[in-house]
Amino acid sequence: LMRKYPNALCVSGTHGKTTTTSMCTHIFMAAEQDPTVMIGGTLPLLHSGYRVGHGDTIILESCEYCNSFLSFYPTVAVILNVEADHLDFFKDLGDIQHSFRSFAELVPQETGHVVANYDNASARTALNGLDRPLFWFSLHDPKADCHAEHITWADGLPSFDIVIQGQIYAHVELKVGGEHNICNALAAASAAYVLGLPGSAVETGLAGFTGAGRRFEYKGSFHGADVYDDYAHHPGELHALLEMAKTLPYKRIICAFQPHTYTRTKALFNDFVKELRVPDVVVLAEIYAAREQNDIGISSMDLSREIPGSVYCPTLDKVTAALARIACPGDLILTVGAGDIFKAGEKLLKEEK
Repeated sequence: LMRKYPNALCVSGTHGKTTTTSMCTHIFMAAEQDPTVMIGGTLPLLHSGYRVGHGDTIILESCEYCNSFLSFYPTVAVILNVEADHLDFFKDLGDIQHSFRSFAELVPQETGHVVANYDNASARTALNGLDRPLFWFSLHDPKADCHAEHITWADGLPSFDIVIQGQIYAHVELKVGGEHNICNALAAASAAYVLGLPGSAVETGLAGFTGAGRRFEYKGSFHGADVYDDYAHHPGELHALLEMAKTLPYKRIICAFQPHTYTRTKALFNDFVKELRVPDVVVLAEIYAAREQNDIGISSMDLSREIPGSVYCPTLDKVTAALARIACPGDLILTVGAGDIFKAGEKLLKEEK
């Protein structure tokens, strides 16, 4: 399919793929490019995770797991970050960096573009000496081709100028919070720029973007506490989510977290503990097995022992009961993880009625 399109925009990275692919979709729709889209999540604009268009661009979320993105044919390869994950498949970070470099080398040497995050040292390592046109974006560093300036915040949401090679390309007012989403917007804008779209499309497209499904998605209110759901399942994603949540005007952050896979929980155990000490209250669901058997003998109870005041719940029903018991007016309740933890929040909201 990809080889039939003059422009194949492939968005990769350990974190931020779904959001950035969704931002790209909004921008290309605003530019009336009629793109074909494939996203690993639900985008409200599309009412689904895909779209069949008649334009010359296909936009794809591109996942590194099992090297599946090496089967693609990108003309623009976006690399948001390169970090240790999926260690049930990859040997180590060096192995992951090798795969992302191979992904970048799929881009045509003369006509393609690699758009990458200058702030991510591991991405720079992966792309060192690459013989493809490289377009760097950065949150603050003017050495990059694209960076943000004049960042201001209102009610937890950022506005900023996107500066490309010394010139203001667009002024953006995001409807999603967190510095990580400024970076995602810079990546999407950089991809739009190398494909010749005007800054006005970036402004219009991002102004209408309110998030993808399960990416800090508002679910409802329970006894005066707001309930949001998020797909974060890696310590880096947890960090971005909780740092953003801390900027919001809530009394407490209550995080119901469901680890995803036994191998990830074991490999990144100390990082999970560090991030899960940030919320005011942590409720831990049992690990979501996904594709794995628990040959390691690890449990969320092991995390709970390292997180003062945390509550371990062996079932989702007990997660819901714990949240109902803990919640107070003015709290932010987060159900977090890549498994079925969202069901605990949805059941909580049904009890409100």
